[in-house]
Amino acid sequence: MKIYLKLFFLLTPFILSCKAKKVIPRRSSTRCHLDYKSSRTLTSLLKSNQAEFSTFSGKLNVKAVVDDKQTDFTVALRMKKDSIIWASISSFGIEGIRFIATKDTMKFINRVSNQFFVGDYDTLSKMINTEVDLEVLQALLIGNSVEFYEEDEKLRPGIDSCKYILGTIRKRKLRRMIRKGKELKEPAQNIWLRDSTFKISRILFREFESNREFDARFDNFKFAELPEGQTKKVYMPFELTYFIKSDKNFTINLEYTKASANKPQAFPFTIPEGYERIGKK
Repeated sequence: MKIYLKLFFLLTPFILSCKAKKVIPRRSSTRCHLDYKSSRTLTSLLKSNQAEFSTFSGKLNVKAVVDDKQTDFTVALRMKKDSIIWASISSFGIEGIRFIATKDTMKFINRVSNQFFVGDYDTLSKMINTEVDLEVLQALLIGNSVEFYEEDEKLRPGIDSCKYILGTIRKRKLRRMIRKGKELKEPAQNIWLRDSTFKISRILFREFESNREFDARFDNFKFAELPEGQTKKVYMPFELTYFIKSDKNFTINLEYTKASANKPQAFPFTIPEGYERIGKK
């Protein structure tokens, strides 16, 4: 049970410890017929095709491989846009972990060890040696990008493998590098866009000062279920794969078996009496 708790936290947090490739190719060696588009055009198309939701719920099957050792579990996921992530993590139909995150706080309870954690994102970031925030977690679970600067000098458009590619600098990453007095020479994230729908098919990050990297792939796009009468569709990936390279190598496959958007959601979370608190108080 302890291993898939750690893996759940590693689904997305490495996103801010990364940087993109030094060179974004204008043309791939593969023959394709895409017209070159400017950074402003790609940014506009990316934004207009993001998955927009007020609330979201989903059921996922997860397979996590850590240095050739595989762990399988299921996740019941609920989210409120820019506000809450709630998850129940189970193995063999038995809930082992319940997790909730808001903008400032993260909590989980481990029903197997009778322990709980309450802390801010800085606390968890120090525990796993990388930055975490709600925006990144929600974006990666729905196939969206994170916030980035849109000035022309901070964007690099191109074409790679018959997909559009946009090199960007995430706002938090740039602010952090400025505080440290370091020059940012490369984009903080590369985003590959499908040529027809302009949905994100891949996001690549690589850490500035070490050999860590995070590579997210999105596939099998479908429409999430909506409340009766709602017409604005939510088009999202039902298969997500994260490749994480750090002290160990992780491959995490997520498959949505069910997804719905904009329906009322509850986020029950209670710390049972007698549980031991772990982490920094």
